[in-house]
Amino acid sequence: MRGGLYFDERQQKKRRRILKLKIYGGIAAFFVLLIGAGYLIAYSPLFRIKDISIQYLEAQPHDINRQFLEVKPPLINDLKNFFTNRSKIAEFLGPENILIWKQEKIGEFLKNRPEISEITIKKNYFKRRIEIGVKERERFGVWCQQSENATCWWFDRNGILFAETLNVEGQLINKVADFSDRQLNLGDKALDDKFFQNLIKIFEVLERSGLKIKSLKLENLEFQEAITESSPTIFFSLRFAPDSALEVIKSLKDKGLEGIEYIDLRVENRVYYK
Repeated sequence: MRGGLYFDERQQKKRRRILKLKIYGGIAAFFVLLIGAGYLIAYSPLFRIKDISIQYLEAQPHDINRQFLEVKPPLINDLKNFFTNRSKIAEFLGPENILIWKQEKIGEFLKNRPEISEITIKKNYFKRRIEIGVKERERFGVWCQQSENATCWWFDRNGILFAETLNVEGQLINKVADFSDRQLNLGDKALDDKFFQNLIKIFEVLERSGLKIKSLKLENLEFQEAITESSPTIFFSLRFAPDSALEVIKSLKDKGLEGIEYIDLRVENRVYYK
């Protein structure tokens, strides 16, 4: 019995040694693979970017908006700095590593580039290539804060103030003269969505009316109204869409606007004029 028991103990010890060796060997192999993968990611040319290209999507005629992108440092350098600063790992890997370029992070980048509405990042691992698609904001008009030192911005159809510009005169460009004494900044929305969409519709009504009126003013936002800078003066409400305004204006236009001082459309489905 003792001999058999002694033999079993030796076998168990041997199995335990073998198990320990397998565990230690597995841990060692894991760390070797981990170090190898880290080296491959950080230093191997396999993940090093060979080429970065930019395609501008839906640019305006004659690339009018392109100037806004070129005012700041080149967009590629801005993106490199942005992705590199996302984390310590990204900083270690560097901007030329294709793995740190992530589409889901672009929203944070766009907060500081209001002149761009959308950026897409496409990665071709086989060619080690980054393709950047840039959609610029379209200019709908100029928004001017009428203060001691007037500040003007281009704005798009969503009401985003996306680039500073000079004050404009004449009837070639849509313009809003804002006397509301608010503090607006680059990247802000000019108005709440509901009011702004009605403002866009007012511009569309004026365009279709043939009156050649491109300028509106906001005197006091508490009144929620927009007023034309023209003769006759036309009063619109921002609280509702100007659905019947076009028909009213065309009807009065056919009768002759020379003797009309103002047209008041601030009451829904009603018109008053003098």
